[in-house]
Formats: sequence, structure tokens, C-alpha cells
Amino acid sequence: MTKVSTWLLVALVLVAAPVFSQDAQILVSAAASLTDVLTALAPDAQEAVGAKIQLNFGASGTLRKQIEEGAPVDVFFSAASADMDKLEGAGLIVAGTRRSLLSNSLVLVGAPDAAPAASVAELRALLSAARILAIGNPDSVPAGRYASEALDRLGLAPLVKGKLVLAGNVREVLQYVQSGSAPLGIVFSTDALSAGTGVRTIYAFGQDAVKTPVVYPIAVVSASKSRGASTRFIDFLQAPAAREAFRKAGFTFP
Repeated sequence: MTKVSTWLLVALVLVAAPVFSQDAQILVSAAASLTDVLTALAPDAQEAVGAKIQLNFGASGTLRKQIEEGAPVDVFFSAASADMDKLEGAGLIVAGTRRSLLSNSLVLVGAPDAAPAASVAELRALLSAARILAIGNPDSVPAGRYASEALDRLGLAPLVKGKLVLAGNVREVLQYVQSGSAPLGIVFSTDALSAGTGVRTIYAFGQDAVKTPVVYPIAVVSASKSRGASTRFIDFLQAPAAREAFRKAGFTFP
């Protein structure tokens, strides 16, 4: 099986929509942390854009590699600037279409009955006592890269050495904590919010805990054969109704 065909095994969410011409469709590859809000916005987006929208969710690094390997993606919506920077440097996004749409923050989550940590000292004690800490794989998951960076900058990395469980995306981290497989996990604040009462936010990392701001860039991919519809989709996500949906989901704006 070729690399290009392998990516097709990734689950696609095909959103129900009015009938469009066969070529009026776009594939949007988006960070896993955007799953709930983009799925909810998709029906209105299709009406506004005039095209069927397929949503492919995963770790931003994995999605970026799929594009590099030739996957027929029209729009890339990343949870980190670094992955978009690599595509832009390789000439794989359309010049002038890149936008920094959203911001997010990191939180430590645990079981619903877990006690919160009010300071870095209390966070240190929690991590010292924990047997496992789940984070996204820093090689492909932006939340994992940010988590690793925050732990290092706060001097906490030695405490979790040998305790880390690496997940394939940020939603997997959340599942580990919800199932009890891991007592603690680091996710985006929006993921913790989406879990409802299933987990509790124990500690919120300040913006100064990470060197690189948590920004979500979006752009049209150079290989897109539907650049007009792709650009309209990005425009739709910047309109007031979409911005309000992002705000309710816990995202902020850069």
C-alpha cells in the first residue's frame, strides 16, 4: 500500500447536505480538538460555501504529513503554527490564504473528584504522586508539544520521566483520563470543556508556560482543485456566527 493510499484509512466524517454537483466538494483536514465545533458548523458552512464538506480529523502533525505525501486535501486547519509553517515553506499552501483563526490554552485534567492545584508547588506534588501522565505524542500532536514545553519550562519534566503515556491525538488523552487508564492528562482547555462532567480541570497553565503561543492557523492547500469553495469556507469561519460558535466552545481569538 502506498503512503498516499494509507491516509485514506483515516475515518472521514461526511456531513449530510443538500445535493451538489459532483465536483462541488472540499476535504478539510482539521486538528482533533476542532471535532465538535466544526462538525456542528458544517451544515451551515455547506449552505454558505455551496459545496459538500468532508471533515478529516486527527493530530495536526499527522494531517500535515498526509498533505506532504499527496493526500487530496483542500483546507488544512492546524492546532499549531509549526505544522503550517512547514507546509508553507514547502510551497504546499496557497499564498495569501493563511489566517490565524483561534487561540487555546493548556490544562491538566483528572477524575471528577480530583482536587485542584492552586499553585505550581501543588502541581509539582500531584505529578510526583501520579503513576501516569497522559499527553499527546509531541512528534505529531501540538497539545503534546505544548505540554512537553510547559513541563520543561516549569521544571516539572524530571518528575514525569518514565510516567508519560503518549496518545495519538488530544482526544485520546481525554479518553485515557475519562476511562481511568490515566489519572492525569494534559489537553487543551476546549477539550476539557467538551468532556462536561467526565473530567475535572485540575490546573490551568498560563500563557507564559509555553514559548510558542497556541494559535490555530488555517489555509487553502496548493493541491486543491476547489480553491474558490475552500476560500469561501475560510471566510465562513471568520463570520460572526462561526466566531460565536468557537467562543462557546471555549476558543479565544489571537
